[in-house]
Amino acid sequence: MPQEIELKFALPGVDGEQALARLRRHPLLRRRAMTHLRLVNRYLDTPDGWLRQQRCALRLRQTQPLAADGRTPAGRPRWEQTLKTAGRGDAALSVRGEWTTPLPRARLDRAALEATPLARASDDALPWDQLDVQYETRCRRTTWTLHLQGGVRIEVALDVGELRAPGRRAPLLELELELLHGTPEALWSVAAALGQVLPLLPARASKAEQAQRLAAGSHHAPVRARPLDLPPAASPMVLARAALTDALGQLCDNLAAAAHSDDPELIHQARVGWRRWRSVVRLVRPWLPSPPPDATALQPLLQTLGTLRDWDVAATETVPAWAAAYVEDASTHPHRARALQRAVRRLHQAARAQRRLLRDQLADPTVVAPLLALAMWVAQLPDDTGAAHPPHWAFDRLQRWHKRLARALAHAPTDASEAIEALHAARLLAKRLRYASEAAAAVLPAKAAERTQRWQRRARGWQERLGRWRDTLRAADLLATVHAHPGLVGFVRGVAAAQHPLRANP
Repeated sequence: MPQEIELKFALPGVDGEQALARLRRHPLLRRRAMTHLRLVNRYLDTPDGWLRQQRCALRLRQTQPLAADGRTPAGRPRWEQTLKTAGRGDAALSVRGEWTTPLPRARLDRAALEATPLARASDDALPWDQLDVQYETRCRRTTWTLHLQGGVRIEVALDVGELRAPGRRAPLLELELELLHGTPEALWSVAAALGQVLPLLPARASKAEQAQRLAAGSHHAPVRARPLDLPPAASPMVLARAALTDALGQLCDNLAAAAHSDDPELIHQARVGWRRWRSVVRLVRPWLPSPPPDATALQPLLQTLGTLRDWDVAATETVPAWAAAYVEDASTHPHRARALQRAVRRLHQAARAQRRLLRDQLADPTVVAPLLALAMWVAQLPDDTGAAHPPHWAFDRLQRWHKRLARALAHAPTDASEAIEALHAARLLAKRLRYASEAAAAVLPAKAAERTQRWQRRARGWQERLGRWRDTLRAADLLATVHAHPGLVGFVRGVAAAQHPLRANP
């Protein structure tokens, strides 16, 4: 089966001209021949997305050579038809089936699809008469071909343009590294080199997927955890590859969207992705052939995400939730209403400043580089290390964590001033148990899965309960930071005291 093996990256915080200038100066590329093409990709599907449901993308592509200025046509346009099928994908690396056929004109060639997986669908199943262009992309592609040691050939392609759907348009900027000959490891070496001058944020979504989301109005929608398709009793390494790939993809997808959107849920889901990553690494750690790259260099970005999440929650959830109780009656207490409005406005201002910091960090290659290193590490994990593991390896580890959580909660001090640190540690344990249990659910025997689901629900309950208490305490601190009225700060601190999570069992 013909395959496409490539790495795909978003480039947050830079524009097309900046990206092109940095690539042209890079030692790997500055002496290489550079070509420009104008690409128009028209994606066909039925109005209800039949091909998408089959995990296929069918496109008609027009390519036209451009002169050295990247704008003037330098040849006749040509058309081709390509079918792509979903395959194995890591956080940035995708390995997919691909079938391409030259076309004399922009019209679907059904006969060319006879040698593809679509041939297995009967004419009754495949609604040919409903296939039509649903969305398209238009871009200028600048390419370089690298000839490296060992006969390795890699195409570096910078795409600058836009996504188009009925009534909607959005900019498109991404870098692709396609393996023309050699082993996939060479792609990562080239990516690491180019990542010194550009913020290469691992990206999973193809152009077709991005255009489809634009058409659906969900282009920058938050990305949540995907269900894991794993065989029963899968080994630790099989679970590790699937769960870590999705966790890192969730983190990076939401960061890419946060470079353009102010939706607070993007920050929340990015942090969930990182929690899932850490939880699964802990779960499979005894069987990993090597530890993941040191995440110390990632701490500035993670700290910014955490601080921004605190501001967002205080401004959009915690303080508004208690606004009515604080004001009581605006006609009787107008000063409270004014104090509340000023405080919320200042919280939003602080959140905007933190969001600008996040975007500055995402545009910095040194800040994004650790994510590239993590993607490379997980993509190179073996399917099986050969190390022996007990048949109930996941259940045994989850059971130990559940007991640790129970002990931590049982021995936590009830005094609020002493409980903060202990309950924070318990909350981290609850998160670890929850996300690791969710990842391992598919590989557990039925009875073990039932027990872990109970633990998972308990962990989620404690996580949410401890989280609400912690958010209220944090909101009071943030209100004090923005010099909110002392009465409002004191009120929120009182709410936190009343919410102490150990006052009663959940």
